[in-house]
Amino acid sequence: MVKKSRLITTTILGLVFGIIGMLVGRYAGTPDPFWPVGISDLLFITVMGVVIGASALKMNWAAHGVLWGALFGIPYAIGAVGEVPYPLLDFVGSVIFGFLIETLATKAFKQPQ
Repeated sequence: MVKKSRLITTTILGLVFGIIGMLVGRYAGTPDPFWPVGISDLLFITVMGVVIGASALKMNWAAHGVLWGALFGIPYAIGAVGEVPYPLLDFVGSVIFGFLIETLATKAFKQPQ
């Protein structure tokens, strides 16, 4: 059973980190165009927050965030091959955002799985 408060918390955290990811992509290194790249970054991380909140996997909270970050990061990094100088950074960024969403939801906002 999905806890509605956890789902809302992780979705909002995904939105916040999506905005951060959009701004990092815009102002760090080679500037990404706001549309469609910035918006896709925003939606990508927000959806990752929704999935983390809706996941029914019973595992350690840290591993849970890293797992979902990695699962989302693989296609994201593959799609970035040839587009950005370091597609591995897209993968690592997804893992970090997944971990941060799960950490804040579980520890800071006390919304366990």
